[in-house]
Amino acid sequence: MRNLPFGRLSFCVWVALFAGCGGALSPEPSGPPSGAFASAVVDGSAKGQALLYISDLGANSVDVFTYPQGDPVTKLTGFGSVAGLCSDKAGDVFVVDETGTVDVYAHGGTTPIRKLGGAGTPYGCSVDPVTGNLGVTQLSSSENAFAVYPKAKGKPKIFVDTQVDVTWFCGYDAKGNLFADAWDHYGRVMLVELTKGGKTVKNLKLGEKFQNTGGTMWDGSYVAIANRGAGVIYRSDETGNLVHTVKLKNGPDIEQFWVDGSTLIGPNEASPGSVGLWHYPGGGAPFKTLKGFYTPFGATVSVTR
Repeated sequence: MRNLPFGRLSFCVWVALFAGCGGALSPEPSGPPSGAFASAVVDGSAKGQALLYISDLGANSVDVFTYPQGDPVTKLTGFGSVAGLCSDKAGDVFVVDETGTVDVYAHGGTTPIRKLGGAGTPYGCSVDPVTGNLGVTQLSSSENAFAVYPKAKGKPKIFVDTQVDVTWFCGYDAKGNLFADAWDHYGRVMLVELTKGGKTVKNLKLGEKFQNTGGTMWDGSYVAIANRGAGVIYRSDETGNLVHTVKLKNGPDIEQFWVDGSTLIGPNEASPGSVGLWHYPGGGAPFKTLKGFYTPFGATVSVTR
């Protein structure tokens, strides 16, 4: 039996002993962490600028901050089991709920404008900059590698790969090709690709050794893949070959990160939870750190319309 990465899966096992994974998180953590907030309204000044969204696994919520200032704005709640985040060019934010939906919020909105179902057990997401399609990975894939929602609406199209056990996180490149880090049925990490307009999933080898799988995102030039537990981001070409390694000091447990130009935003699950901002692809020590989280998990930046 392969070792499961600590974080989402082990947390679900713990929760299952009390309430069942995918249901309400009970018991809740006792007391809010320092720096937490509970505002329910986003004022006009905040809506008029970029916003940073951080999903917090331990609190089962999404915290919203001004960006790049990092001032707390509001908190999104009401999820079954919050997971990955992504956003599109219009500023819409997609919150993956592992219980089976993707909740879509307008920039600065506090109520979903729509909910997308039919993706099985969704985990990570990415929006195609070419078509506006939403790609979603599958935590319990049952040989389904991706669910893709045309124009991020309606019912998804399912793409099957019989060699894949789990797809973790994904990212579209500038051409509309979708990449994800995945496990095969033996727990080996690989890179998978759904080419633009393609009907089948390609399996690519990764030569790097992983402590645990982490986020995957197109960084503008390469496929960036986090090695959670090692504190590094691998930058690979579109065939899976390593080009560059980014070392993140004080960021050992980066899960689903977000690259915004020359900044990498990395939720660090190591206790106490924090979110670091690093120069990218330089790495090194974070130049800014946000604190007050239980188990920060995913990140995305939403731009103004």
